[in-house]
Amino acid sequence: MTPEQFLLKINRAYKGFAGSDSDQPAACFCLMLDHWQKLRKQFGYGGLFGLIEEIHELIAEELDIEVVTSAFNERSVIGWIPHCSLRTAEKQTHKLHELVGSRHFSVGDEELALSVSLTYAEFDHRFTSADRLLLSVVSGAEHLSAAGGNEIQRIRPEVSLGRAGAGNRQMLGLLMESLRKDALKVLFQPLMSTAGEPSEIFQLLPRLSTTDGSLIAASDFVDVAREAGVLGVLDRWMLQRAIHLLSHEYDLQPIKFFLSQGESLLNSAERRDWLQKQAEAYPGVSGKLIIDFALEDVLSNLKGAEQFLALAEETGLEVCFSRADEHSKWDLLTDGLRVDYVKMSPDFVRRLSSDAELERRFAAISEPVRKNGTKIIMPMVEDASMAANLWRSGADYMQGYMIQEASESVNMGD
Repeated sequence: MTPEQFLLKINRAYKGFAGSDSDQPAACFCLMLDHWQKLRKQFGYGGLFGLIEEIHELIAEELDIEVVTSAFNERSVIGWIPHCSLRTAEKQTHKLHELVGSRHFSVGDEELALSVSLTYAEFDHRFTSADRLLLSVVSGAEHLSAAGGNEIQRIRPEVSLGRAGAGNRQMLGLLMESLRKDALKVLFQPLMSTAGEPSEIFQLLPRLSTTDGSLIAASDFVDVAREAGVLGVLDRWMLQRAIHLLSHEYDLQPIKFFLSQGESLLNSAERRDWLQKQAEAYPGVSGKLIIDFALEDVLSNLKGAEQFLALAEETGLEVCFSRADEHSKWDLLTDGLRVDYVKMSPDFVRRLSSDAELERRFAAISEPVRKNGTKIIMPMVEDASMAANLWRSGADYMQGYMIQEASESVNMGD
């Protein structure tokens, strides 16, 4: 197969992988002749291409699975192993490396042993394209060969905080691969009750891990996920994680988990049916799981919001509407859409902490909602003076770095 034909095949395969919600494992490899300049000087280009052809035949005859290969140049063979797991790719590439190293190859009247460098990588969403995957594999083989060769190495995609922040495709790739491998980090940030309620509430916050050890906040990738149409996948992963934690690790604790969700639960009956089945299968989440929707999403999906509130009442879930301010439709929250919590917008919280007139206005418009039993949450509390002012405003809960930073474990206090 010519390099052009190979690239066409691998690009189509990778696009299919990148565009699918299901796991479609595959891998690529690059086998590179070590000391190729010496071989070229001794046998010429004809000898080099003859060796490459013998390696092609060895792959076709000796490996246990289908492999698509091409001569990348006079010293390299690139290959695509479709429909294989990482374990299969490891096994077959190691077998190939041993086969090449254990036999003699003929060049004209001479026989010689070859030293080769071999790198491989599985299809991974953190590679933003098939070209990027191949570039990483071939570059890896070049580095191995230059360092002495006769080695085999798995190539892993490296996504640092700086690279992920440089473009949406890199961020999206990191997110999709984290979801595929169940590798998202979940941090816990407490909400402090101003009334000292016995049940502790923690907000679950998703984070992406990068190769340089940094954690990427949700605010940096949620909009990317929304634009790519995969926010619902992230939301479902977080719901499954919250349900698992409440049903297994914290089923006996007086604890609640607060979880932000996009609009998929509001505009999709199928998603609501799935959540209802989960809540029925794991009754321990009743009274412990709080689902938070942005108020603008609610106003855009009023019918779905009404249906979700009915589901929540039936299953014992609690509901919060967030990003509210003095201009929000408080009459709707009083009469039509009664919820357990209303979380104010960060901008409103900043203004409220230093504006006495806004404080008086807020007390008036929020009073009917509070009389219905709705609790008010003030997020992004950054310092002690802000906390003191918000306490005076009658907030039921406060949240922010001044209260406590998010951590990788639940701290239940004393």
